[in-house]
Order: sequence, then C-alpha cells, then structure tokens
Amino acid sequence: MSAPKQWRMSDGGVAQVHTPFTARAKELADLYSGLMLQGLGVDERLDVLLHIKWAVTEFKCGLTREMVELIDREATLADLLNRGRTEASLSGLRKRLGNLFLTFLETPEYNPEAARFKRGPPKVCHVARR
Repeated sequence: MSAPKQWRMSDGGVAQVHTPFTARAKELADLYSGLMLQGLGVDERLDVLLHIKWAVTEFKCGLTREMVELIDREATLADLLNRGRTEASLSGLRKRLGNLFLTFLETPEYNPEAARFKRGPPKVCHVARR
C-alpha cells in the first residue's frame, strides 16, 4: 500500500510519485512494524505506543477507543516491567493490540490506500472526526 505510484512518462520513462495516501500508508506501516518489534526497551515501547495513540485518536469509533484503552493499559503495566515482571505477561495484550491495529490499517476509512486492496462491496462506516 505504501509503494509509490508509477506513472509512465511521455518519453518512456517511469516516474515514481508519493501521494498523500501512500505517505499515510507508509506511516501506518512503520507504526505497525514498530508495534510488532520484539525486544524493545520500556521507553522505546512507550514511544511507539504514544505515536500509535496519536495516529488513531483522530478517529472516534469503537475500534480506536479499544486500541487507546489497550495502549493505556500497556503503558500502565510498563511500570511493572521496570519492577521485574516478565514480558510474557503482556503477550496477550500486545497480540490483541497488534491485531486491532492491523484491522485499522486494512480499513479504507482510516487508510485510504487500503481501498485498492479490498475485495467485495465497500462497507459503509460513518467515522466522526474530531
């Protein structure tokens, strides 16, 4: 989704053009990659979570509210990691957050470039923006 558009030029060359939609897709893909990284320190993980929270809070719906709730819960539990709790205790929470963010990435209302990859009729979802 984040690959630049390739346009044929009149001289036979190919121009690669980054559109606002591909730039947004790239930003979301980078956030997803950061979210799924293993072995980050607590501060690095909190930084990734904060960036994801900023990206999703511009939309108001059940999916984004649930993601923000999970992000806040993980941020609260990060203090326990500093006190010696194992990362395995957060694995279920992190997996759920990763799956929700992947759903966010694949939804054209939040990532317009995803519409090119969807099959079937488009879903009508009313998204209230802030």
